Amino acid sequence: MTELEKRFTEEKERLGEVKAPDELEDRLRKALEKVPERKRKVAPKWVAAVVALLFLSIVGYNYNAFAYYGKKLLGFEDIMTGTLSDLNEAGMGQSIDATVMLHDGSQLQLEGMYSDKSQFVLYYTFTNPGGVDLDPPYSFRSITGVLTNSFAVSGTWSLNDEETKLTGMQTFDAVSPFAKNLTLHLFEEVEEGQAMKEHEVSFPFNPNEAMQTEWKQSIKKTVQVDQGMIRFDAITATPSRTTITGKLKVDNYDRYTGAFDGVELLADGKPIDNQGAGVSSSWNGSTFDLSFDALPEGVKDLKLVVSTFVGYMDVDATVPLVDLNEDPVLIHEKELFVRQVEKTEKGIQVTIATADDVMLEGVSIQAGERSVPLKTLLRQDHVDDYKERILLFESDEMPDALHIKGMHYKKSYGDSIKINVK
Repeated sequence: MTELEKRFTEEKERLGEVKAPDELEDRLRKALEKVPERKRKVAPKWVAAVVALLFLSIVGYNYNAFAYYGKKLLGFEDIMTGTLSDLNEAGMGQSIDATVMLHDGSQLQLEGMYSDKSQFVLYYTFTNPGGVDLDPPYSFRSITGVLTNSFAVSGTWSLNDEETKLTGMQTFDAVSPFAKNLTLHLFEEVEEGQAMKEHEVSFPFNPNEAMQTEWKQSIKKTVQVDQGMIRFDAITATPSRTTITGKLKVDNYDRYTGAFDGVELLADGKPIDNQGAGVSSSWNGSTFDLSFDALPEGVKDLKLVVSTFVGYMDVDATVPLVDLNEDPVLIHEKELFVRQVEKTEKGIQVTIATADDVMLEGVSIQAGERSVPLKTLLRQDHVDDYKERILLFESDEMPDALHIKGMHYKKSYGDSIKINVK
């Protein structure tokens, strides 16, 4: 196997673990639509006057954007947790009265929303007297309005005992404070395999009363990891969410999913709930944003801790493939089980299992003096909390041992960064 083939095999294993979010297609399509045409134009003088007038309008508009809604949403207590529940108790929601009738007779009712500079949260109910399908025929796409094209991010729901009413919450990217009317775009699957039907629902939005309060602070600190560095640039806190942004230059960042789960935000020593992470890559590098719950009031000490992240070590380990039993082999404290070794028409297949965070590199089998590198990964499943893989080697000779050169894994780092809260 050439070096190029080996890299293809490793990438196949890695990509097999990656799941694209449902909203990825919409985001990519819209990003391409935003690519400007390569035309050079000289703006006339009147444009500068318009820009100056617009700037003055922006300043005046934002001045009023520090009030709050005065409406408590009822019936969503089961799906509201933490900060959003507290905001609802404080009456910081806004009602929406809009309905979408779907092809199968079910009804989607938009009930209410919260909005600040970090996110837009939509509350809705989905009802059908004959029973609600737990795989609903609709999917949220985006919310549009003036200077607004906010994509769906994540959601949750609960079902009543009769299974006739689904109560849900869907988050979107933040909307512009300049929008006075918003339009929700959602797709409905009318017939399986056919084009989706798009629905548009418009409702008023009062940006002067939205929760636009925010706090920003520069961080500009770097943490070194085994194969690169993480640079934390800034923190932004709003009433509903705390966001940390930065740049990423780590060669093996995506060798296991959830690498940023080990980055903690501590407020007065207590962890803030981690709500997810996103990474964007382009020709000049990768950027990331980490989402946490809102900061508590009056916080005095704020700290960012990289407890764990992706690590790498050279292991140069040899694992016997004869006289197999159920006991694991320890490779630098990481368990590796050899489930089966068999000769097939395709070659030698070796079934192994490791913890989820372990990804092996430079794998080969040995038969006497002969060494055969990994050809491809045939299959990968999760069995009893372990990641089980079937490896194929191009050989017709039963091997004596499995050789592993290196290992990517979740490593403890413990680096901490103090954030100025004044």
